[in-house]
Amino acid sequence: MIIPGWLERSARERGTILCFGIDPVMDRLPGVSAGKTAETTIAPFFHSIIEKLLAENAISAIKPNYAYFAQYGFDGLYVLQDIIQHYKGQVPVILDAKRGDIGKSSEAYANEAYDFWGADAVTISPYMGEDSVKPFIREGKLAYMLCRTSNPGAKDFEELKVGGKKAVFEHVAEKALAWNTGLVVGATSDSIKSIAKATKNEVPFLIPGIGSQGGDLEMVMDSIKGRPLIHRINASSSIAYAYQKNGGDPADAALKEAGKLNAVIRKYIK
Repeated sequence: MIIPGWLERSARERGTILCFGIDPVMDRLPGVSAGKTAETTIAPFFHSIIEKLLAENAISAIKPNYAYFAQYGFDGLYVLQDIIQHYKGQVPVILDAKRGDIGKSSEAYANEAYDFWGADAVTISPYMGEDSVKPFIREGKLAYMLCRTSNPGAKDFEELKVGGKKAVFEHVAEKALAWNTGLVVGATSDSIKSIAKATKNEVPFLIPGIGSQGGDLEMVMDSIKGRPLIHRINASSSIAYAYQKNGGDPADAALKEAGKLNAVIRKYIK
């Protein structure tokens, strides 16, 4: 498994594997009123939080979710571009786009993610097989295949037994080793334990489900303790909108929430 050097390096430099997921919802932002645009609300809100988190070494990646920006049209996409361009080089950028199509279409999607947006990594769907995944595999980049995700509906297909006793997500995990990809493995299921064992702790995980979805952070850290620095634990709304629960300045509230997660994470990072 060839792992991009920036994964472990950024985690070691900042002392954490916490990733900040950027999922903008304008209705949840302070001071939003009629006539406000994505550019005048989303951009300053998330810049203030990211700057604070980076200044305090509270995160070692950001994960903007394409859909949350695209829902606001071109204004939203301009903000996505602004955020990626501003922080690229300061911290790894994982574009959460969940792409996946036949070979030529996947080539176009890979060009979009890496060449246009400038992402260091991208989330993809492996449903259409190897030819849909290969275009995303580039030197210095990382594609995270959806494996055992954190949503309730994951059981509908991902846990189906195929070809004997193995579930679909277990077959995907095996392919990650063969195809040189990472995996999206949710924190809301203890399947992460078996996936880490099956992949010999050589496959980088992107781990959503901590925070608002109620994933067990201690269980996750124990599962990946063999090589924690190659993984990223994502928290999105629990950090971004912490001020709605605890009050105060949004950036300060976000840092405090990230601090709670890092208190656990750093017990396992040497």
